[in-house]
Amino acid sequence: MRQELGALNAAAATRAGEAIAGHVSGWSVWKEASTVALFSTLGGEVDTEPLIRLARLDGKRTLFPRMIPGPSLEFACVEGPDSLQPGRYGVFEPDRSCLSQTLTSDVVVFVPGMAFDRLGGRLGRGAGYYDRAFAETELKSDRPELIGVGFAMQIVASVPMGSIDVRVDRIVTENGFSRVA
Repeated sequence: MRQELGALNAAAATRAGEAIAGHVSGWSVWKEASTVALFSTLGGEVDTEPLIRLARLDGKRTLFPRMIPGPSLEFACVEGPDSLQPGRYGVFEPDRSCLSQTLTSDVVVFVPGMAFDRLGGRLGRGAGYYDRAFAETELKSDRPELIGVGFAMQIVASVPMGSIDVRVDRIVTENGFSRVA
């Protein structure tokens, strides 16, 4: 999957990102959400800039992940792109002046991945940051809704899942939403 994603060009990533933003804009959960957690794109991922622009246009409070020791993530409110700076692995994240926020069930969290399956399995980049961040909320009623973001080709028959791996609730690609079983 890493090779296939690496072969995609920036134009394909942008087209997919625009299509995803179009699907998300009409989604009832998006319309009702006042706060969304997004992520800054790395190479080989769908371009999230169209989704970030949509959030700003729709007046959503936007959170972005920031790596913390553990290793895990915390999410901080970001007013604009100037509040993001390169962090570990070159991922843009909120600077330290941005306050961290608790994620609850009224937050919609968009999650990157290398691959997804129809049971909500998600294969990340291998460090487990997102899994650790949401492992504590997995069984709580106030857990945020987790939306896997990727290309349609990233949906595979089965993703290996370990004991700490957290499943996503839905997947959105350039082809639209996929509800997971």
